[in-house]
Amino acid sequence: MLKKFLLPVIIFTLFILAGCSQNAKPMEIGQIPWGNYQKLTYDIFENDKLVGTAEFAIEKSQNTNTYEMSSITKIDSTQLNSGTTVKSDTLMPVSSYYSVMSPQGDIKIETTYKDKWNIKAKTPKGEQNLTVKLPKYYYDNDSLLMIMRAYPFKIGAEFTIYDAIASTAQIVPITNKVVSKEKVTVPYGEAECFKVELKAGAAKQYIWYSDDEKRLLYQYDNGKLVYKLKKVENNK
Repeated sequence: MLKKFLLPVIIFTLFILAGCSQNAKPMEIGQIPWGNYQKLTYDIFENDKLVGTAEFAIEKSQNTNTYEMSSITKIDSTQLNSGTTVKSDTLMPVSSYYSVMSPQGDIKIETTYKDKWNIKAKTPKGEQNLTVKLPKYYYDNDSLLMIMRAYPFKIGAEFTIYDAIASTAQIVPITNKVVSKEKVTVPYGEAECFKVELKAGAAKQYIWYSDDEKRLLYQYDNGKLVYKLKKVENNK
């Protein structure tokens, strides 16, 4: 069950590392669509069957120019917690944590982003420390679904970002393309959404963001599991 859980919920963990490009560009940022606090709750489906839940929270730091982005995902007896501190102007990461609690054993990973990417992992097999070279512009995998809400979407737009994946210690280039607009119905309601294709190699995933100032993530399909928005909270 751990393998089944881990692979879908971490974006593109199996993609082959393509190297850190000096040609990496920053993600274009339009209007930040969230306020000082927001929590989004999702139902998770596999083959139209409800199999779990996920919560994504964003909170602006009171003392630093950063946002704290965290998530809790539960499927069967496995729970994944993650969190990323990102700069409020660029949405690039400062630090992150990632943990999995399951009957097969616990995994804890902590990372910091400086001149290089420093990763400290604790698994049932022991501890490991890694240092990974970073491109000029990069984004943390566990904040990716939320920070992409700030992109100024228009049909046909295409951009590549370098995705730092703590669970595999890889930097992966992902090409994102706004392919269409579609009406999407989820437990939260119905909305006209931009459909965004995420591609690395031959693998593709899809995200639907609402076409309004809130830019809510209405639906996410990673090829195995589908996340559907259920609830939005803008106050603690």
